[in-house]
Amino acid sequence: MTQSDHTQHDIEPLLRVAFGAQSAQILYVAAKLGIADRLRSGPMTAPELASLLAVDAPALRRVLRGLIVLGVCDEQAGSSFGLTALGEHLRADHPRSVAARIVLNAEVHHALWADLLGTVRTGESASQRVFGLPFYEYLTRNTAAGAIFDKAMSGGGWIEDRLRPAVDAYNFGRFRSIVDVGGGNGSLMVETLKTYPQLTGTVFDVERLAPAVQANLAAAGLTSRCDFVAGDAFDAVPASRDAYILSNFVNSWSDADVLVVLRNCRRAMSSGGRLLLLEWVIASDNSQREAFRLWDTVTMDLVMLAAFGSQGGRLRTRAEFEYLLEAAGFAATAFIPTRASIWVIEAEPK
Repeated sequence: MTQSDHTQHDIEPLLRVAFGAQSAQILYVAAKLGIADRLRSGPMTAPELASLLAVDAPALRRVLRGLIVLGVCDEQAGSSFGLTALGEHLRADHPRSVAARIVLNAEVHHALWADLLGTVRTGESASQRVFGLPFYEYLTRNTAAGAIFDKAMSGGGWIEDRLRPAVDAYNFGRFRSIVDVGGGNGSLMVETLKTYPQLTGTVFDVERLAPAVQANLAAAGLTSRCDFVAGDAFDAVPASRDAYILSNFVNSWSDADVLVVLRNCRRAMSSGGRLLLLEWVIASDNSQREAFRLWDTVTMDLVMLAAFGSQGGRLRTRAEFEYLLEAAGFAATAFIPTRASIWVIEAEPK
């Protein structure tokens, strides 16, 4: 190996990351155009695929070469392109599809990440500077952005990689009634009720999510066991349930805001009730540092930083969760790892 080769290999990891925005855009083009959905039936040439997608064939061929480098496609006989096993996850109908999350990153999060330097310098949310609105208000006012956010948070990949592992890791069978506070379109509730047929549930979230929740419950045959209640968790939450679930919720808010919601849950829950947080937990030592989980946790924390600023949402350590729970009138009783990056944190009223 020559000196120049040695130097090139030394810097390769940095260059790959530096050109990461290009790779993300290649994946975005593939997801937005539905390339994987077109290739699910078998390989196609670039002109054949371009005709179906109504795009420029020479440009598409170059993007397909990029997808080969990323491991999404391979080039086969006759200059045709097919999907790899990895590329199958870009299909919209794949049970672990990441297509919606790729589109969300490109159309919403990338604008915030592009101004990360401004957030580090000021500590302020990039959303306020870039969109002119707090992040969740932007999703409410921009219906297209809100729709892709909701889809990404409820797609098969999100369910299988975030929600299902939590349902598998914790025994929800001890309860009769549960409420998912900030429950989105009800995906977590559907997974939980399908696993535990004796449970009844309530999905609690903003009014705009009612149609999506009701559609998901109907599709799963669960309308008789679950209802939707519209409201604001910062005002109050449904009363007298056995368990109150906050999934991917605490990380979006400051300590002061989180305490308001936790105290509302504390006042509302039944005697002997439990609070369950489904969240990432930042490792405070050298344990739990398996490569993907560490990457996933740190990446999610930086997503929160860009969207909410240094004084807003963030991921927390075990000690920080214990402090918040104590301040809200709870005692942490278990930190349960799952096969995914998230944990199930159980707490009981003091």
